[in-house]
Amino acid sequence: MNLVLDLGNSFGKIAVCEGTQVIEAATYEKVTSKEIAYFHARYAGLKGAIISSVVNYSREIIDYLSNLYNTCIELDHSTPIPLKNRYRTPDTLGYDRIAAAVGAYTICPGKNVLVIDAGTAITYDIVTSKGEYLGGNISTGLEIRFKSLNKYTNRLPHLERPNEQPPLLGTSTREAIQSGIVNGLLFEMDGFIGAFSQDHPTLQVVLTGGDAKYFVGKLKSSIFVDLNLNLIGLNRILEHNASEKI
Repeated sequence: MNLVLDLGNSFGKIAVCEGTQVIEAATYEKVTSKEIAYFHARYAGLKGAIISSVVNYSREIIDYLSNLYNTCIELDHSTPIPLKNRYRTPDTLGYDRIAAAVGAYTICPGKNVLVIDAGTAITYDIVTSKGEYLGGNISTGLEIRFKSLNKYTNRLPHLERPNEQPPLLGTSTREAIQSGIVNGLLFEMDGFIGAFSQDHPTLQVVLTGGDAKYFVGKLKSSIFVDLNLNLIGLNRILEHNASEKI
């Protein structure tokens, strides 16, 4: 078992993982040594730890983890991963995208996979059946689209996403905004899925991220949802590096 920390733009996650299984996970607005100590006390069999962050965090956390475990990895662009990275600028590749790509190949070995991470930003990443990460695209997420439409116009209100998929044709300003954003994003997702499928036959689509559940049942394409994809990927990276040391 390993301890996995995934610190994102909106919140942080701590999880105990074994292989592709997430045994326990919790989400926090801010992760400190107190939360880490809670998991360390509950699981005596923890062998190592990995931390991935897209935001700045206190060095106290990595120092604390290093004192607890012999194997402690702070994911960066030089960390070996169990994929061949074909990205032209690997030093600019987000750690969340790396983790999701590794996670997708871990649960779908030997398949062409498109990872859609629907969070603050929406990312689309391709991993081939040969274990090659090719790259992908970055787009704006739902919340950003609603906020920016209000911020950069004079009279359009700031709305929240509707619970149900809005009608294709809005008959009020509220409906027009909600339909334009939600249906527009669905067209974007289905469009990318269709285009990538032409280049990568039998493409498996894996959806993850904070807004993943919202899109279930709304996309035309067949998808597989795994909200723990990044955690699984980070654990696989940790296991890969631990085995390299043996």
